[in-house]
Amino acid sequence: MEKTFLFFDIECANMFDGVGKICSFGYVLTDEDFNIMDSDDVVMNPETEFDWYLFSPKNKCPLAYSKDYFRSKPNFEAYYKPIKNLLEFPGRKVIGFGSKDDVGFIVSACERYGLAGINFSSWDISTIISQKKQMHKSLVNWCEEYKIDVSGLTAHKSCDDAMMTMLVAKAFCQEQGISLEQLLDANKDIKLSVEKYLELRENRFHIEELSKKIAELFGKKSRAPLTKRLQGEYSFGFKIKTDIDLAFKLANLVYRHGGMLMKNLKKSGTVIMLDDCGSEIVENMKKRGLSVLTVQQFEELVRME
Repeated sequence: MEKTFLFFDIECANMFDGVGKICSFGYVLTDEDFNIMDSDDVVMNPETEFDWYLFSPKNKCPLAYSKDYFRSKPNFEAYYKPIKNLLEFPGRKVIGFGSKDDVGFIVSACERYGLAGINFSSWDISTIISQKKQMHKSLVNWCEEYKIDVSGLTAHKSCDDAMMTMLVAKAFCQEQGISLEQLLDANKDIKLSVEKYLELRENRFHIEELSKKIAELFGKKSRAPLTKRLQGEYSFGFKIKTDIDLAFKLANLVYRHGGMLMKNLKKSGTVIMLDDCGSEIVENMKKRGLSVLTVQQFEELVRME
């Protein structure tokens, strides 16, 4: 079976509520030597309003088509099967630029229209090159870096962005002296599957939910605490904030035992920090007039099991 590689890009009408509503799916299909086998810009009706900024004079890269043109097209459901076939074709490898978002757009579109999920994985050429070069650039800027002629291409036209993604990948492979297959095989850790995306999204929702619950406790003092072992104001060290489950657990204990949780402490109060926070950090906190409790000390104070 001939190896095929799908470079793709997606444009959305808006990202309201954190959900992208697809208005175009562009792709370039090639063989391993970057010979183009097929390319198209699948334009569709997003069945929603467009973010005003997309057509604002201030936007240097507006969408490639008018609102009326988008709305004259069928919706995502009409293109579902051909898009699914493109992405799920046996043995095909899918590549995008900043494709984490694009994977999410496909997931959201299927959910929005009540369709079975499209099961695919995508490599992100942006991440691959950025990690190798130790610098971040936009797609257009990488084209400039590799002196790629984009005079006939339009940024934010999905098929043209897919073409630029392919040309950048080609230039990078030539620079590194490797084939596209070798490049992707060496960067399997940068491949994002739909399954992994859903796992990351679920974790993000979990973090957002607990962060909201923690924020609701800021500046509040329980009228009927279980104990009064805690007095004054409390906050968390930075590293605890990165462990949302621990932060939520500690926030509730502060509230339930008579303390007041604050987002930040100014001149007084107690900072709860990880057990291995280091003496230098503790001394810096004390110089600011703040007390420090490690998680272990805090747990002992409230007599946790």
